[in-house]
Amino acid sequence: LAAAAVQPHVCQNCNASSETFAFFCRSCGAVMDADYGIATHFDVLGLEPRYALDLDGVDKAYKDLQKQLHPDRHAQAGERDKAAVEAHAARLNEAVATLRSPLRRAGYWMELHGVRILEDDQRMQDAEMMMEVMEVSEQIEDASTQVEIDELVRHNNEKIAGVEASVAELFSREDWAAARPLVEKLQMLTRLGERMNEWTPS
Repeated sequence: LAAAAVQPHVCQNCNASSETFAFFCRSCGAVMDADYGIATHFDVLGLEPRYALDLDGVDKAYKDLQKQLHPDRHAQAGERDKAAVEAHAARLNEAVATLRSPLRRAGYWMELHGVRILEDDQRMQDAEMMMEVMEVSEQIEDASTQVEIDELVRHNNEKIAGVEASVAELFSREDWAAARPLVEKLQMLTRLGERMNEWTPS
């Protein structure tokens, strides 16, 4: 990732400073201010920055931090600390929601590398993919049983996994031009998956 000027994070309790963000002071354990600076979603969760993630590791990091930030653990804290804990919990939820999603993680990874993606003025150029979206959309509309939808979901998830693997390989080579259409395809497949999950029998 591109280097940037780092402002140290200073603990208001003991004045210890750190170049990397943490929700709690590494010296005294006090709640740090909600000043995230250039901290990425990976930094927030204490994870190595990379696109190909072990989601079990993401969930473990999230649950560990979620426990530390639970309001009951800070019930006797002052108003400043309570406000910081609430802000930290929101920041944590934002980070995990992005990193759990292959699509949101892909867009975020490209954003971190200064590459615009999935913006309103960018249109998908893959005619084959657009035809596939139309065909699957019709299959969703024509479905009359949950069994049919479950089969569509299975096929869609397989496609998402395949695209995600290809995207990860291209990201490792920083081949942003080749990755862009695949991330757009991932967006279309994700939207189809959402429609499948929202399906109800007519």
